[in-house]
Amino acid sequence: MTSCDAIKLADVTQARLAEPLLCPRLAHCSIHRHPFFQDLSDEDLASLCQRSRLHTLETGEMLCREGDDAERFFIVLSGSVKLFRVTDQGSERVLGSAGGDDVLGEVPACSPDGRYPWYAQCLEPSRVRSFSGALLREMVAGRSDYMMNVMRYVAAAMSQTVEDRTILTAQNARERLVQYLLSLIPETDRRNTGLVLDLPLPKGLLASQLAMQPETFSRVLRELRDRGLVQVSQRQVTILDRPGLQQLMG
Repeated sequence: MTSCDAIKLADVTQARLAEPLLCPRLAHCSIHRHPFFQDLSDEDLASLCQRSRLHTLETGEMLCREGDDAERFFIVLSGSVKLFRVTDQGSERVLGSAGGDDVLGEVPACSPDGRYPWYAQCLEPSRVRSFSGALLREMVAGRSDYMMNVMRYVAAAMSQTVEDRTILTAQNARERLVQYLLSLIPETDRRNTGLVLDLPLPKGLLASQLAMQPETFSRVLRELRDRGLVQVSQRQVTILDRPGLQQLMG
């Protein structure tokens, strides 16, 4: 991702400019094209970028912790981040992951008392840019059109949460895994075969996310392969028979 002038300025100086800095809205920049920011003015977006920070993190480093005040929200520029909670028994419960161009923590950052709902830990060396939650709230409060966009965005996020929970309500491990794989297919892709899916997490962490043991995950994936429904290569799954997978859902 090529940084806009506002971000380049943020990386070298905190000086105030005599003239307002405007965002060029570069087509290839994940910040500018993200739907969460689409109603911001060029000047507001540039201000948000100018006060952003670049974080270079190593494998295992924490980006934020569950329960901490959501003072900042994040865009992952490169690498990957694991989202998880810790159970009362002290074990990890994986909730999902974030990779390049994904935004994290924007919803709690919009709330004055927002707190991060999970731990965010880097799975590999990662570059992340963080933005001021207070400045975002100030912008939202001052613009009704942006408030409406935030409400639409939060509604979509809640819908995704419902879908994730629906997957976990499946009766058995096979149904959960099949439903999860089908959920990774873009809605606009109508193909029944040859769909290549990149798993966002290592298989062991995906097993935790789908509430099953790693050996169960591997066994079910092997079963789907032996039936000729999928082809597996490392963290890549190719759907060979989409209708066949759908039939397993009953």
